[in-house]
Amino acid sequence: MTNSKVVQHETIRKIDAQLAFDTVYFSDRQALERYLTDAAGSLKVLRPEFSTDTGSALFTGPGRPLPQAELDGLWREGGRAVVHDHVPGTPHFANGVMVDGRLHLTDIWRCYLLDEGPHSLLTSVVNVLPGAPEAELLRERLQPLAAATADGDGPVCFEVVLNGDQVKVVKFAHRVAGEPLPELCGFLGVAGQSGREAETPDGFVADYAFKVRRSGILRAITGLDEVRRLPSYRQDLLLPTLGSPIERTLDEGAGVIVLLKHADESVLLRDLAFLQELNRSGVFVVD
Repeated sequence: MTNSKVVQHETIRKIDAQLAFDTVYFSDRQALERYLTDAAGSLKVLRPEFSTDTGSALFTGPGRPLPQAELDGLWREGGRAVVHDHVPGTPHFANGVMVDGRLHLTDIWRCYLLDEGPHSLLTSVVNVLPGAPEAELLRERLQPLAAATADGDGPVCFEVVLNGDQVKVVKFAHRVAGEPLPELCGFLGVAGQSGREAETPDGFVADYAFKVRRSGILRAITGLDEVRRLPSYRQDLLLPTLGSPIERTLDEGAGVIVLLKHADESVLLRDLAFLQELNRSGVFVVD
């Protein structure tokens, strides 16, 4: 499937208009700025038609001004700017395989975000049990799109926004999902997209990413002792060396990543809420 977001949105709209965002496209910066001025009372999501990185979405509207440098980046890779109203809901990753024209979702992940200016940064994903209501809803709603765009059997992955019974597709691809999702499946003891059916996982797992707000030389990381005492804490997956340079993170990158796992979802979610607040306050001391 093409990596053009314009082609993807139009494909989704033709197959199931209810899955598609109501998008508009701009080749001209001045035209986009006039549109945003006229729509200044509503929250908008902007994406470049083509992007080589992750986390390319920008948010602008009341209380979320869009810096000119961010606007410049919408055309950095060529193509057009893709714009739609912000649709409330929870982002999810839904991964699976196509077998004889049928979609089998093997692993689903609920996403957690932090707002940072025009960006909404992914901090964590938590697995959704195969029998959960959203799992059946996603399989049913995504089946026509997956079948119409598949070229035979094979893996498929989706990024969606889920709000009750409403499903909106951000993007999809007929390939294996990127890391860390396959690795997290391994921590859960399930096959993920290397299997054909959703398996009951060994509890709940999350990776949590702490964001760096200012580039510099790393002098300290605050709060690590508290993090490591959490009931769901399992290990550090990424830990930079003190005294080394560290870069501000604006996409899905991180300065520190830890792995969480627990048999009780409520315990993991309580720890996750603590980590979100700790992340908001900042944990990196740099100069």
